[in-house]
Amino acid sequence: MTYVKVLQPVYTMVDIDGEYEMDPSAPQDSSFLYNSGLMTFEFNKKNQATSHSWDGREEWTFEMEENQIQLFGARDTLFGEFNKTQIILSSSLDDRPTFYHFEKLIERKLSTFSLDSNTYTISIQDHIFSDNQITFTSDSTQVITNTAESKSKTFFTYSLNQMNAFEYDLYPKEGSAFKQELGTVYLFKTGRKEIKGIFYPIYDGLEVPEKKILTLTPTKK
Repeated sequence: MTYVKVLQPVYTMVDIDGEYEMDPSAPQDSSFLYNSGLMTFEFNKKNQATSHSWDGREEWTFEMEENQIQLFGARDTLFGEFNKTQIILSSSLDDRPTFYHFEKLIERKLSTFSLDSNTYTISIQDHIFSDNQITFTSDSTQVITNTAESKSKTFFTYSLNQMNAFEYDLYPKEGSAFKQELGTVYLFKTGRKEIKGIFYPIYDGLEVPEKKILTLTPTKK
């Protein structure tokens, strides 16, 4: 999952002849973007799918027609549209229009791996994570060191079948130009040592996030 878009109601009242009434010319919805949270889908050719999220694994059946898709689970029904690169779903349980954006993972060879309480160096261009170290610990948290502009350093780690993931929330220090940033980094291994991470950082809740990729390299002791 890359990000979540929610339409939130906006009520604009105007004074008409001494009485307040809804302004019909004002837009009644505004969109706001949220961090993706944590969810992946695996589809197979038998119209079955498996999701992995923070609350566990769930089995689904699905139907597709042209560019429309419906997924039927034990607790929810999801519906939406898809193309060659992404799926946008909504839930029948949401109390307001909500759109969950998923991107297709094109990596063909994923392998399971354990983070093993190791410390890794992060490689990424033009991001606060660049050249920082991340340590995964046994209590499912990790600490990033040397983030000079941010005062938030604690995160949560999850295991999603062949992937791991961690959610983060970075707050700027007073006087820093750094903006608050939220994100979920999906980690996967494609070779013997290389661990990649894909994420879509959310800043002000309005800008559509851009995809970023990082690499984790074990830190030599």
